[in-house]
Amino acid sequence: MPSSQPQSPSPSPAGEKPIDLDALTLRDEAVVACAAEVFLARGIADVKMTDVAEAAGVGVATLYRRFSTKTDLAVLAATLLWRRFNRRIHELVESDAFLALGGLERLEALLSSYRDAYLGHAEFMSFLDELDHLLLSERVGAGRLAVYGAEVDSFYLIFDDAYLLGRMDGSITREVDFPSFYRALAHALTSVAQKLARGEVIPSDDFAGESGASELDSLIFMAKCTLSDRF
Repeated sequence: MPSSQPQSPSPSPAGEKPIDLDALTLRDEAVVACAAEVFLARGIADVKMTDVAEAAGVGVATLYRRFSTKTDLAVLAATLLWRRFNRRIHELVESDAFLALGGLERLEALLSSYRDAYLGHAEFMSFLDELDHLLLSERVGAGRLAVYGAEVDSFYLIFDDAYLLGRMDGSITREVDFPSFYRALAHALTSVAQKLARGEVIPSDDFAGESGASELDSLIFMAKCTLSDRF
């Protein structure tokens, strides 16, 4: 689930040219796709540029010349993976069944779709968790991440439209500061999903059976309770 309001990539400060998947050639996109598979399988820290070069069938020098650093390559891979991840959401929001729903039902359908996708792609959640720590440790500027961020945030307006529809059709009875509500919920869902992907650490981290999924379900239910007095 995206974590903030979407913003079109804005002009970057000097030296902060965005890491842009759409600026690549088809050949380079194929290399990024190979890198994404390697990162998902092994994590970012344990992968060397030589590993990516071998998987992609290119020379290491060529890889550095085209992508500069492993971090840049990881951001491109993450952009590609989010784009793939978001295809299922596109299918949902463009369906007649979704368009027939009321506002609150649309929000629940969106949240449930993210819930199912997060649970079904633990390796993706682990990759995103590691990427966040990498970007923070290397202090990668926001300008460099503008295109990546736009891909992550691409569905905010769909959520916002569902909230506004719910306010109009009466299914959402409580007014909230929706941008803040959305960010809090997005961060909570993502954090729990990443925790589930990392695994149990202390005895109370009980993810056996359906208990892990139930944590995400509880967050969705709390969101519904916040928005409607029907629950």
